[in-house]
Amino acid sequence: MNLFDFIDRFRTEQDCITYFKIVKEKLGVICRKCQNTGHYWKSDKLSFQCKKCGYRTALRSGTAMENSRLPYLYWFKAMHLLTATRKTFSANEVQRQLKHNRYEPIWNMLHQIRKAMGRRDSRYNLTEFIEIDEGFFETIKQSEGDETEPRKRGRGSQKQAKVLVLIESKPIEDKPEKYKYKPDRQVGHLKMIVMPDLKADSINDEVKKSVDKETVVLSDAYIGYNKLEEIIKEHQIVNTSQIKESHKVLPWVHSAIGNAKKIFYGIHHSNHEDYLQYYLNEYCYKYNRRYYGEKLFERLLIACIEYS
Repeated sequence: MNLFDFIDRFRTEQDCITYFKIVKEKLGVICRKCQNTGHYWKSDKLSFQCKKCGYRTALRSGTAMENSRLPYLYWFKAMHLLTATRKTFSANEVQRQLKHNRYEPIWNMLHQIRKAMGRRDSRYNLTEFIEIDEGFFETIKQSEGDETEPRKRGRGSQKQAKVLVLIESKPIEDKPEKYKYKPDRQVGHLKMIVMPDLKADSINDEVKKSVDKETVVLSDAYIGYNKLEEIIKEHQIVNTSQIKESHKVLPWVHSAIGNAKKIFYGIHHSNHEDYLQYYLNEYCYKYNRRYYGEKLFERLLIACIEYS
């Protein structure tokens, strides 16, 4: 939703609490003690009281904001900022917009939201036709190691995190004339996974979790993809080293990697290796819902409520 609609709809903390309660009740409130679904609303305690056993479930319980003391209005504004743009906001900028005096709670709130995005996308498998490739993102490591150690490039670089990128990419048979300069493949959903290494077994383990078995996978000739035939329907290999315009063979996976890097380096400037997956979660979540429009805020709120 745009800024004016958001301000009209959520002016106060009570507006946010009321709407949060409505959405949570629609999704269903289940007693943790006896699994009963009937409850009373205790407005003075901001909790649901079970009609059967009397156990109380806090409004934040089981959600992304369960252990947070930040106001609901902060969470709503943060979710609005993240969903109002195709790019993103740094924690410093969100802290400035919210006029909060401490950085750490805002940083943690944003990562909780990004975790919820990742958990929601993990429910879905990629199907039919898929492009697969690896990306390398420059990060800050906990320990940079010996400074005298020679720096490597590409897959062996000490400063680059390895990311497996999978994107649905269905071939277009009869492309309209007006789209003749567009890729010959129709893009679908995207997954980006930080990897400890890019060995064949590691890649296969992640592909099993994220890809339907009856899938055709298109990749370059990297040795790490040699075992994909064991777990999917068909594996098509293109030796991109012999092709001048390799980006046309794997158009969408290269585009996704390039756009993600532009966003990360332009806004966050430096990313810690331990938190790179959270930023990738946000990028993929919004990419996969690029046509949701004003519904994106509500979908993210649901993802945060169904966090556990």
